[in-house]
Amino acid sequence: GHFVGSVIQKPKTVNVNFRSHSGILNCAGGVLDLMFTHFPSSAKQLKKDKGLFQGSRPGVLLGISIDQLNILLGDKLKGAVVLTHDESVRHWRRLLNDYKLVYGVREAKGLEFKTVIFLDFFREIPSSLQKP
Repeated sequence: GHFVGSVIQKPKTVNVNFRSHSGILNCAGGVLDLMFTHFPSSAKQLKKDKGLFQGSRPGVLLGISIDQLNILLGDKLKGAVVLTHDESVRHWRRLLNDYKLVYGVREAKGLEFKTVIFLDFFREIPSSLQKP
């Protein structure tokens, strides 16, 4: 914090995201809204981030089959990064015909990608880490 005389001031929270556009931040905000609706005490709720520009609208591929995803990754979504849990990378890479751009969270941390697919991200959370 900053010093004013001998009193330490509380740091300010910044809600402008300089790295992500509003499209993805709105999508993430929607996921967080659902999380806080169903699990109100699961995390500290902060103000929503705002982006500096609108950006493209994110898509949600709900109920897509592995075969359909393989077709998309070979055509319209070629070059997209598939992000999954670290422990699941080999499993998903094998199911996706040895698609090279399958990363775990730790491996992808700090990197930037144009198109990202989160694959079964919440379903794969171990039950030991889930709260009722």
